[in-house]
Amino acid sequence: MEFLIVIASIIFAVFAGSNILYLLNCKGRPLHIAAAVCVSYCMGVGFISLEMFLLYLLKIKFDIMVIILPWLFVLALNVFLMLRKNRNSSEISIKFHPIKNIKPNIVSVFLSLGIMLEVFYAFFRALIKPMESYDAVAIYAIKSKIFFLAKSIPQDYFSWIAGHFPHPDYPLNIPLFKSFIYIWLGSLNDQLVKIIFPLYFVSCLVILCFAVRRFASRNYSLAFTFILASMPQFNSYAANAYLDLPLACYLFISAVCLFDWFRDKTDIRSLILSAIMAALAGWTKNEGLMYCAAYAFVIFLNVVFSRAGNILKKAVCFTVYIFIILVILAPWFFIRNEYHLVNTDLGSINLDPIYLLKQLHRMAPIMYEFQKQVVGPKKWNIFWIAALAALLLNFKKAFRSDLKMVSITLALIICGYVYFYIASPLEIHYFLSKTWSRFLIQFLPICVYWLAMILREDVKT
Repeated sequence: MEFLIVIASIIFAVFAGSNILYLLNCKGRPLHIAAAVCVSYCMGVGFISLEMFLLYLLKIKFDIMVIILPWLFVLALNVFLMLRKNRNSSEISIKFHPIKNIKPNIVSVFLSLGIMLEVFYAFFRALIKPMESYDAVAIYAIKSKIFFLAKSIPQDYFSWIAGHFPHPDYPLNIPLFKSFIYIWLGSLNDQLVKIIFPLYFVSCLVILCFAVRRFASRNYSLAFTFILASMPQFNSYAANAYLDLPLACYLFISAVCLFDWFRDKTDIRSLILSAIMAALAGWTKNEGLMYCAAYAFVIFLNVVFSRAGNILKKAVCFTVYIFIILVILAPWFFIRNEYHLVNTDLGSINLDPIYLLKQLHRMAPIMYEFQKQVVGPKKWNIFWIAALAALLLNFKKAFRSDLKMVSITLALIICGYVYFYIASPLEIHYFLSKTWSRFLIQFLPICVYWLAMILREDVKT
């Protein structure tokens, strides 16, 4: 019975996200129902947790009907718009091409079975035991339990309680959604609540599959989906209740929508969806803020250097992108600033240029750790070796046409991590050993997508 209640709470999250997606009503060809459900799930989780955070600011207790009621009004609005415009409610779309019905062949069947096996294994490992990893328990789970037992975020939480736990500055997207599931259950269940993590895993795979399917065959898209699903490090984070994989999912959806906008500047709704997902990434982990900055900077570069399109319209799009992110994150920024929430490990990063120059000696251990991940097949199979080889063999191609913006985005992201390691006050060897393999997860789906794009003319599709 508890399992069915948890499933019902997940379905409600999909319902909430699908209503927002329908309100956006993105132009373009219809999004496949599987991709629509995955985008809706990710968006629903983020907006339900944001709603709960606003309830805290309004000093309203968490109650299941209080949380559900606003979404019924959104549903009513969508029904009104649907009837008014005489549109089919199933036409939820973003810039993905529809998938033709093609008879399966032995390769697609084999790859599909492999992906399903990896998915089943992720759910199995996630649900056979409660949360046990340190960060999952000490940083995230404890917060969700406090919120559930208090039926709110306690009013003294940020001023006193948060200081007794690690990383009080960490965003509350997943902890609040866990509390939402607990409210549906009426009790705490560390085991069933872990279902949200393999669902993010599935969402990444589905979005990747349909994103690649836009420009390649079914076998080709399934092959790259299997590559992502079968990477041990990526798969293991679908079960350990860390937030790197949910963050990766938000970042990947945001990136794909942003790249769509680069291809078609009239597709403003894809840009809006990208901004929403980037903001939800910042609401999930602090690293998401770096990606918000990277995506915004790539748009800025496009506004300044691209000759295609009206520069004024592109400048407006850049402003809208920043505005959406700031509006979504404004309540959390307000609380962080109001209560001076800082990272207990990092504190304030020193941005003084002289200090950064003195820290350049850190590049040696940084590069050493990077190469360990590239040539180490234990966690990543041979993916990073293949990606590096593809870059070296197709360097000019990587910075031409539609691949250019993807490559620049990835370069900015990697530079951001390097800058972060150089500026960090932590002991560099310890910091790298504890974080880099996790940080790689965060942009891994974008890298797989990039590799599929760069090899599309070299591999028969």
